[in-house]
Amino acid sequence: MSRDVAFATVKLGMENRKMSGLLFYGGEPLLERKLIYDIVDYAKDIGKKTGHTFYYKMTTNGILLDEEFLKFSKKNNLAIGFSHDGCAQDDCRVSADGVGTFALLKDTIPLLLKYQPYAIGMCVIDPSTVHKASSIVKFLFDKGFRYITVGVNYCKTAPWTKNHLSILEGEYKKMAEMYIKWTKAEDKFYLSPFDMKILSHLKGDKYNTDRSRMTINQPSVAPNGKIYFASRYLDDPAFEIGDVFSGINVEKQKSISQKGDIPSEICSKCALRLRCNYAYGNPVYHKSEYIADVSPIQCTHEQLITPIADYVAEKLYKEGNALFIHKHYNEIYSFVSLIEDISSR
Repeated sequence: MSRDVAFATVKLGMENRKMSGLLFYGGEPLLERKLIYDIVDYAKDIGKKTGHTFYYKMTTNGILLDEEFLKFSKKNNLAIGFSHDGCAQDDCRVSADGVGTFALLKDTIPLLLKYQPYAIGMCVIDPSTVHKASSIVKFLFDKGFRYITVGVNYCKTAPWTKNHLSILEGEYKKMAEMYIKWTKAEDKFYLSPFDMKILSHLKGDKYNTDRSRMTINQPSVAPNGKIYFASRYLDDPAFEIGDVFSGINVEKQKSISQKGDIPSEICSKCALRLRCNYAYGNPVYHKSEYIADVSPIQCTHEQLITPIADYVAEKLYKEGNALFIHKHYNEIYSFVSLIEDISSR
């Protein structure tokens, strides 16, 4: 991405609002470290002149992460999402010569958490690594990550089978017991997708309404300056909604969002639709129109995880676990928790 495109993105992002966020991702964003420095400096300069507040976040595989950048991130409150698949790292994250990257990151993890104790540990479960899913989460937790996200590879090329999904269900049940254990030990943590599914129960109708609003507020900019409805649609002409120099086609953006918020016939009859991450706001372009669509793997995943997350929540709630109730029913929990953490240092 050129500086002209990057700076135009910053200007566009601050229109009609008092604060905005800039997320750096790729590929590997640290290949363009200097550009990140320049973008943040540019945004800070605008903030000083206008009073606009910018927030920053980056997703990285950590290979190029060093103390210099971590000092920069701490100084500028740039949050970091760290992609690491724990004990499966060498199975799926290898360098060009085929060598696994686990050993390369051995010292990076403690360095990252030294500067960013709230860094997000991000792992992705694939058919080839599904049998290690709970071990991956435990690895990240044991290393000190307290914000952990578990994604699933939904690519059409991922060869999921019924056997793989059965293994995934078993791994989620192991994570459920870990969740209960950690909560009872009064460890403060966030584990997606469990906490997201618990949130979907608490929010009810608002869950997907809020998710849809979030999508509208998070368009994605390609290196050439074209703007897309969301990051997963990059380079898909059907989801191109403008460019950073001429702005966003708001009508097209709204139209795509509204179409995606009309569930398919099969989803509209599903008991889980209000808690599903894919029944709403997941449009595809099919036969010259935008429609909501959920792949069989996405659908099966939601059927697997929801009752397991509910088991965890019901058990801890019925036991009157104070941390669980505080975490999920106290709206100011995150602020109180932060103050407690700072005070304990």
